[in-house]
Amino acid sequence: MTAQQNIPKAKSILFIFFLSLITTSAPAFGQSAEGFFHFSEDVRLFTAYAMMNASGKGGEWRTAGMDPIRIQLRADLAGRIDTSFQSKLRAFNRSHGQILETYEAALLTSGPPDFRWDYNPKNTGEIAEIVSADSALPNLLAEFYRKANVAQLWDEYRPLVQAENNKYKPFADKAMDDVLSYCRLDSNYFYSDSRLIHFEFMPLIPYFTSMTAWVNGQVYFIVGPQEAKPDQSIFYYLLLNRVTFPLVRNDSGNVRRLAGLFDAVRSKIDMKDGNWSRLLAESFSEAMDIRLQKRLYDLDDSTVQSSIMTEYRYGFILCPAIYRDLGKYESSGMSFSEYFPKILKSIDYRREIKKWDAFWAKG
Repeated sequence: MTAQQNIPKAKSILFIFFLSLITTSAPAFGQSAEGFFHFSEDVRLFTAYAMMNASGKGGEWRTAGMDPIRIQLRADLAGRIDTSFQSKLRAFNRSHGQILETYEAALLTSGPPDFRWDYNPKNTGEIAEIVSADSALPNLLAEFYRKANVAQLWDEYRPLVQAENNKYKPFADKAMDDVLSYCRLDSNYFYSDSRLIHFEFMPLIPYFTSMTAWVNGQVYFIVGPQEAKPDQSIFYYLLLNRVTFPLVRNDSGNVRRLAGLFDAVRSKIDMKDGNWSRLLAESFSEAMDIRLQKRLYDLDDSTVQSSIMTEYRYGFILCPAIYRDLGKYESSGMSFSEYFPKILKSIDYRREIKKWDAFWAKG
């Protein structure tokens, strides 16, 4: 969810899922968020999304239009590449349905000037499946980097983008404290997973969009422009996923009992890249995110209900049920890991199927 009182969608409208291979076995470190998040901009992502814009791709969800940095860069890119290369980029776009995620795969490369594939599939997540090893992406990135003189653009734009990125830095600790408190976790919980999170503010992609990628054992959280000022809420969903995914993975019996709900979701929504465990974990994260933001912004019930039903429409079928049961958890005094199975056991499978079918029957 984004940091905003009407809580619009902050994750990609393309329904991108978070990591499915989260572990909690490494030793604890007891550090602050400063040692957990890394806030330096990455030239590979800048090159990739600059190339996306140079191809003519101009998608934007916000009625008011693009971020000013994106507008200026698109103007500066005009005339830097010839029409034949632009046609090649457009053909590449047409052959890859998930445009934002395709360009995100630049993280799998070595970077400028050659952009060779450089990743270990053993500790790299699903991003490696988006663009195959024989894809044209590395060569296109290298050619674009050279033809558009991206080195010069990077020198000019990096300070601008980095300044926006740095605005989020002070809120990482606050977010961790909020999630630790809400879930009643040990203060070292997040350091049991030693992977670094690279927080990448990227003004070259649409508003309210974010993506998460696991590459070479590290996590990249790519955040598009947001309407509201930076605060801790931008980190909630990311951190909550690190709580919910291990719990779903370790409670296989209760998870399997509800697995038929995934077929119900797929009957209405294209879920070819998803699975039930991930959808369930994210349903928990979504519901918990909304409860944390309700506290942060003192949201009224109608705003909260609207947000819950937005997530429901996106396919988070158990978000309403989980949200309701979280109220019982909050008054229980138990840790979230202790209470988690109670929520799963309380879910009435047949009732949820009927609610889902009735929701879509209304149009």
